Amino acid sequence: MIKALHMSNFKSLVQFRLPLPKFTVLIGMNGSGKTTILQAFDFVSQLMEGKVEQWLTSRSWSIGDLASKFSSSTNINGGVVYEWGGETLFWLQSLNRKEMACLTESVSVYKNKNYDTDIFKVKDRHYKIDDKESVPVTFTYQGSLLSQLRDSELTPPLKGLRDALKKIRSLELLSPHLMRQRTRDSTTDIGVGGERLSSFLHSFKGSSKGELLEILRKFYPRVVDFKTSPTKGGWKRLSITEDFDGKYVESEVRHINDGLLRVLALIAQTKTDKSLLLFDEVENGVNPEIVEKLVEILVNATQQIVVTTHSPMILNYLEDDIARHSVMFVYKNPKGITRVRPFFSISGIGEKLEVMGAGEAFVDTDLVDLTKRCVALDEAEEFAQRAKIGKTKA
Repeated sequence: MIKALHMSNFKSLVQFRLPLPKFTVLIGMNGSGKTTILQAFDFVSQLMEGKVEQWLTSRSWSIGDLASKFSSSTNINGGVVYEWGGETLFWLQSLNRKEMACLTESVSVYKNKNYDTDIFKVKDRHYKIDDKESVPVTFTYQGSLLSQLRDSELTPPLKGLRDALKKIRSLELLSPHLMRQRTRDSTTDIGVGGERLSSFLHSFKGSSKGELLEILRKFYPRVVDFKTSPTKGGWKRLSITEDFDGKYVESEVRHINDGLLRVLALIAQTKTDKSLLLFDEVENGVNPEIVEKLVEILVNATQQIVVTTHSPMILNYLEDDIARHSVMFVYKNPKGITRVRPFFSISGIGEKLEVMGAGEAFVDTDLVDLTKRCVALDEAEEFAQRAKIGKTKA
């Protein structure tokens, strides 16, 4: 399980840290950096895939688009705290933007109240695993060096870390227009914007398809079946069959409503082996009447989930104990740098849960004023930290 994300010099994320419970809801004003946080997780995944340039192309970005305008650093630095087999691992990397490779990288284990035991290290074009001899890196690569090493070379913790980060899946670009496209190739991935939905659903067979249909009927009781039929040229056509008073009506995907398509795509992802799923404005295109069911499924999914929302309804369907730990307030300071705080840990906000729901507490809060308060708290904490360091040096 991923416990925290660290990122610096990635767009508006500078010296940024996000603690990560199993279910996380990012709230905040427009432009505060919520979607940027989702993109940072996806970026981490692509580092472990070793496909940085391909990922940038799929988003019509260049490597220069990632660099923060609020930092003098040329590298993009980041890391992840990850729990594996009872141990806490800390992966740190520094991506050289020119080479698109993590030329400095380490994985350490938390022991004796510190991350002082390196089990993997990349430095000066050499890498080292545990206490083995240092090995020169004689090839070019993108992203993390872990993406290029064979399974047989990696220890179980390193393989576990690499595979978990590779299995992060971002759905922040889901588009009904793209989800209606026919697809040709077989795939176990839905695509950046959902453009491979038909092929992805084609991979669901037998009991796995039955489970998916059973969940879909909780949202749309009339749905009897979904089919992915091959057509000329190998294209796969998606259709939905519904029951109207005993009459079965089959509709092609181009006639299916946006909400049904979006829900189908979201719940299908919860039936995969992904480790972390990312959803932007999860309530978009979904009727208020079925939001509660959607929240329940996401909270109880086997994967970790991160969603952004502007809707108080999403929060109102969270139990209070989950809301206290899950809802994160994202804001920008006057310098344009994104910061985050647990919403209900802020003075005066947590107390509201005693008399109202989480969504009502959200609506009852002036986010502009709350941003000012959080910026003041940041400044006070930074001053206290500098004073502590000064005393230590003295």
